Parts: sequence; C-alpha cells; structure tokens
Amino acid sequence: MTRIAAAAIFACLAGPALSQAADTETLNERLVGNTFQGDMGGGGYSSYFAEDGTYHDASGSGAYEITEEGVCYPETDFGCYQAEIDGSSLSWSQDGEDMGSGEILEGDALDLTAE
Repeated sequence: MTRIAAAAIFACLAGPALSQAADTETLNERLVGNTFQGDMGGGGYSSYFAEDGTYHDASGSGAYEITEEGVCYPETDFGCYQAEIDGSSLSWSQDGEDMGSGEILEGDALDLTAE
C-alpha cells in the first residue's frame, strides 16, 4: 500500500494550475475506469481506479472512495487527496500541499489489473 502513500495517490498537474479541486462528479467522470500515471512523493506511480471502488497498482490493490473530501483511502493512513484536472493532466494535493502530478490514461492502459 506504499504505492498509494508514495503516490499519495497520484498527484498530478502537468498543465496550468486550476483554482479549485475537482468536484465529485468530475472525479467520477474522469478518474473512475481510468489510470493515473505520474509522479508521487518523488517517484513514479501508476494506479487504475476500477469501477467497483478498487484501485490497482504495482504493489497490489485496495479500496478507494470519491467523496466531497476528494479521493479517499478508507481503513488506511493515507487519508484523502484533492485533485485538479485540466484535460488529461491531474495534480494531487493534500492539506494544501502539492503531492504529485501526471496524466489520466484511458481505461486500464497499463494492465494493472492483470494478476
């Protein structure tokens, strides 16, 4: 689960900064069923957000929820991450601190659900 921590669940923003975090509708439309690939916590990170509320990355999988607080990881110490989305660019932040940035790729582009 360090994949989430390190990526802090993906932090991205390769494009211009946005003035506010994406709302739950935008997060559901842009992130669910797609893959985040970018940099989190100083290292590369990729995660697929399945429609069943499970994320998949190189370290395994776990539950995520999209709430008014952002993308949250229940029953972990990771907490919630806010996302700013501009086109396919995504930037992650937590408690006002930039956590990382990257791109949203369509579907399970990196085959992260394969066993």
